[in-house]
Amino acid sequence: MSQDVQHILDSVVELWNTGNADIAQRIYTDDCPRIDPNVPADTRGGAGIARYVAEVRSAYPDFRLEILDSLAQDDRLAVHWVVTGTHKGDFRGIAPTGKQINITGVTLARIKDGKLAEDRVYFDRMTMFEQLGVVQGQTKGATG
Repeated sequence: MSQDVQHILDSVVELWNTGNADIAQRIYTDDCPRIDPNVPADTRGGAGIARYVAEVRSAYPDFRLEILDSLAQDDRLAVHWVVTGTHKGDFRGIAPTGKQINITGVTLARIKDGKLAEDRVYFDRMTMFEQLGVVQGQTKGATG
């Protein structure tokens, strides 16, 4: 993996784990879309992503991102990650539950001129809701 890609990965981890909005401005293009089930469709660029990170960190003050694996080829980047945190503030209309989340997911990104130009995030949102206790979990292996 190139030093540029490693720098981007390290910066993304620092952004999410500290909430330092300046990092988002440095690593995302101004028009970079964030496609993520938790954000409005028009979330773009470093400023938009920084606002979302601040919202997440307000709801989960101990939010932690850890990269489990990554693969880069040409201008594409795939990252397998895990996030953890304790729900202590309002998040997207969900009142604080005091419960912890532990969610794995994948981000598929495109890099342009040393910055993230596209950010697509995939994870099991239902698992997050189950961990927060806002929906009842399904019994695995149950038949109908």
